[in-house]
Amino acid sequence: MRRISLWLMTLALLALPVLARAQSTPTCGAAAFLSSLSKAPQGNGTYQPLEPGQHLFYGLTGLGPDSPLEVRYLVGGKPFLTEIVDLAGARLPKVSPEGAKAKPALDLTTLLTGERTIELLALRPDLVRQLHKLAQQDAAIRIEVRQQGRLFESLSFQDLKQRGGALTKSPTVPLVVHSSVSGPGDHRRAERKPPLLAKDYLENCNDCTESTPCDTECGYDPGKGGPETCGEYGAPCASTCQCSYTPWDHWSDWYYTGYYEAGSSYCYVSGSFGSATWFHWLVSQYRRDLIRTTLTCPNCPSCSGCYNQDEVIDYETSTSACLTNTNIACFNATYACCNGSLLCTWNNYCRWPPQSCG
Repeated sequence: MRRISLWLMTLALLALPVLARAQSTPTCGAAAFLSSLSKAPQGNGTYQPLEPGQHLFYGLTGLGPDSPLEVRYLVGGKPFLTEIVDLAGARLPKVSPEGAKAKPALDLTTLLTGERTIELLALRPDLVRQLHKLAQQDAAIRIEVRQQGRLFESLSFQDLKQRGGALTKSPTVPLVVHSSVSGPGDHRRAERKPPLLAKDYLENCNDCTESTPCDTECGYDPGKGGPETCGEYGAPCASTCQCSYTPWDHWSDWYYTGYYEAGSSYCYVSGSFGSATWFHWLVSQYRRDLIRTTLTCPNCPSCSGCYNQDEVIDYETSTSACLTNTNIACFNATYACCNGSLLCTWNNYCRWPPQSCG
């Protein structure tokens, strides 16, 4: 009985790290790589990226690499959005070189040999959220993918989400693509052009009121040799604002989009008493967005109702690989050869004293 109890306790202890791992988001080995890519200005405005499960990933297997895609989004059987995706201008993700320094080394070309994928509506997170909201309201959403006038595939929004979720857990290469969007579902307010306002002139600056724009000319100033403005006169006038101001372009922080396991597993010493567990390569994928923030005043020249408008104008993807502990016991272990702490979480995973990986 005592032997059985000990065996059950051992199984329970082994299961705890596995359960903990299943509930956590793996991000190992990425900090140094991503920080080296983040030299451009970073913004902390109102922009919020999509949650990992909201991205609409789509595989390109069977499609031509150079011809644009026409993606039609139908809601209730009626046209809602039409997206034209430029595949010819697609860009590869940035790949961390740290995996090549480990022993055994990870062949970096394996990170670029998976299925090519794109993110639909990649520059329009507002429309992606709108589609998710419609789906939660049980709206019938269907997506048609066409290339060179030929219908390649028609699938439901639910099928698109499930397939995209599976792609994030398999070896894929997330390409960067740009697209244009049109249709009745796009309600984004266009930037308002400054109106052509006639220059008013008041004979007496005392006629300036709280509703009079401060740049309204009035009276006569001998020092200027001409009229002054209500603002210069010091009247209780309304400050004036342009319809929009020079945009500010800035990068968002890197955010996590998915991960998958790659390559073989390796039996390494993982405990101070020589205990050993299986390690495998974990490939994490990230994205960051280039945001254009514009101060817009829809009631210009009045300054009432002004707001910041964020627009995604570009984005980048990156891939980072590291060895991670599965917490599953193994035998005949060796010591991992780590370069600093880029591949392993704790030094006891590595050969001690540390040795160069060559």
